[in-house]
Amino acid sequence: MKSNIMKNSIKIIIAFVLITISLNSCTDNEAISVVNSPADGSFLITASTTNIVLNNEDADNQIAVSFTWEIADYGANTPLTYSLEMDLADGDFSNPVVFGVSNNEKMFTHAELNYFALQFNLLPNVSGQLKVRLKTTLNYGALPSYSNIETISVTPYETLNLLYPMPAELYLQGDAVPSNWGIPIPDSQKMTQIDNHRFGLITSLVGGKNYAAISVPSTWSDPAYVAIDDQQAPMEGDFRPAGSTTVPPWGGSPMSSPSTTGIYKVIFDFTSGKYSATSEPSILNPPTELYIIGDATPLGWAANVDDTQKFNVINDHTFQITIDLVEGGAFAFITSTAYSDPAYKAKTASQDPLGGDFIASGSATTPAWGGNDIIAPSTGSYTITVNFKSGTYSLNP
Repeated sequence: MKSNIMKNSIKIIIAFVLITISLNSCTDNEAISVVNSPADGSFLITASTTNIVLNNEDADNQIAVSFTWEIADYGANTPLTYSLEMDLADGDFSNPVVFGVSNNEKMFTHAELNYFALQFNLLPNVSGQLKVRLKTTLNYGALPSYSNIETISVTPYETLNLLYPMPAELYLQGDAVPSNWGIPIPDSQKMTQIDNHRFGLITSLVGGKNYAAISVPSTWSDPAYVAIDDQQAPMEGDFRPAGSTTVPPWGGSPMSSPSTTGIYKVIFDFTSGKYSATSEPSILNPPTELYIIGDATPLGWAANVDDTQKFNVINDHTFQITIDLVEGGAFAFITSTAYSDPAYKAKTASQDPLGGDFIASGSATTPAWGGNDIIAPSTGSYTITVNFKSGTYSLNP
């Protein structure tokens, strides 16, 4: 009797265990059947803007773009892992930059996006394209899926790695320039700041003499800027700050001017620590007005332009205009609404698309009507700055 009761009890326990195992097995099979990887592109990522011009003013705090996305539907309420992938527009995401994210938004400051744009070799001040997508997985990288691809146009800014700090002002001094080491230095020997890392000046240099650069007109500055030694070539070389706190103190040597007396463009570049003196046909006298003309501009090579293509006067030697240009079109600078004599053109045909050197081009210049039309880069709006003291122009998209 007891034996039968025990046998029945064992059967009940075994049956209960089998039922429990069966139920658990069904539950597991059911979970596996409802957790599926969503189709690629079935959940969307969106950029807050797709045309981004980056700037370095408060770049660490300003938000350039934010990406938001939908929650990927795996068919069950399960933990997901997200990452944002970035690549060049013509890339295949085989080697993307990957950003881990913890919610459904990823923001980039101007400084952050600029860093990655330059890492992708986008050119400063030129619009280039990047693309992003979102990758989502279950834990441990299971069942990966990808969003749509969002393409953005990014114009990065140039980041500086200055070899030496830039002074606020710079003057040429020496027996190669008219001051002949005299004080005070005339304003004609004050260099103009071309951009955020260069000073320049077109001036006459006496051949076989010396010059240096100082930061005040009334005395020898501390530091001054001189050649690193007396072995530098007359036309170009390396310079260094020389002052009471430099190592060694007051080291270096004045620059040697070229052997032939003439007109030269002197440039000091504080990113490379290089100086140069290149021959120029003439000192450029700033006009009272300046216009832009050419088939790259809205009015083309019309016989007469109007005030829509007139530069604003920034100071006694600098002019600036913002204007739309057509890619591959040519343009030049003129001093009246009709083509002027002289006009102003690129010094050579090999100037950088975003800026370079210009010369006067007219019937009395040497050579007569020399220079080359400036060729516009990609179609778009540009701020063009023309500096007559350094004989340089720049295009900022």
